[in-house]
Amino acid sequence: MKIVSRWSLCGLLLAALLAVTSSVATGQSPVTLSVYDPTGAFEVTQTFAPRAADLNRKIICEVSNDGWEATRMFPLIRSLLKDQFPTISFINYDQFPTGIMQIDVNNIGDLVKAKGCQAVVVGNAG
Repeated sequence: MKIVSRWSLCGLLLAALLAVTSSVATGQSPVTLSVYDPTGAFEVTQTFAPRAADLNRKIICEVSNDGWEATRMFPLIRSLLKDQFPTISFINYDQFPTGIMQIDVNNIGDLVKAKGCQAVVVGNAG
C-alpha cells in the first residue's frame, strides 16, 4: 500500500479547492470531485459472526501470527478466561499454522471449524 504524506494530501485538497473556486469565479457549474480516503478506511458491508453470550462449555482455538510472545501470552489469556469461564476448553495455537503468511490464507476458517472450535483468539498484540 502506498503511503500518502500529509503534504501530498494538502496539495490534493488545495488543487480541489482551486478548481472549485475558479469554476465559481468564471460562472461555470461547480466541479464534483470523488476523493478516496487516504487512510485506507472502507465501508463494512459484512459483519462478523454473532458474539457468544457465554464462553462456558465452548471450545476456543488460538491462532497466532507469532508477532509478539505467543508462548508467554496465550497461557495468560487461557488462565484469565478459565477464571471467568471455568468449563471453557482450548485448542492451543501450536495446533495451527503459525506466522503472518501462514494464517493469512482463505482456509484458516476451515481449519478452525475442522477442529470443532466455537470461537477463536487471533493473536494477542500484533
